[in-house]
Amino acid sequence: MAFYGVLYKHDSNENFEPFVKSLNLPDDKAAAYASYKPSQKIEQNGDEYVITTIAPQGPILMKFKSGVEFEEQISPDISGKNTITVDGNKVTQVQKFADGKTITYVREYTPEKLVVTITASFWDGTAKRIYLA
Repeated sequence: MAFYGVLYKHDSNENFEPFVKSLNLPDDKAAAYASYKPSQKIEQNGDEYVITTIAPQGPILMKFKSGVEFEEQISPDISGKNTITVDGNKVTQVQKFADGKTITYVREYTPEKLVVTITASFWDGTAKRIYLA
């Protein structure tokens, strides 16, 4: 696919701050997350995929097989189970937490743009993060 290996840089958000508020994070963590503007790319190697997020503290790699659940340590005190499904240019990630809450990230790739649509079981809104190649 034409978007594999392309580094997408964060460009803009739609309704992201209300999503961050819905997470009920401490003010300092919420402010840091709301201002977080990483770059990211997806790559495929056989039946395994890697989403690499380029953050100020260094690259963060998330390796997965489409449709196979795995555990992710999101922060020192929060972990979740993820299932990521790849369907053409659409990559859907569902994060499930111990308290039953879920967050869904739908990444839609084109060679020029990545749009990440975010919804959650505990929030009525929809947020978007837009990245440009």
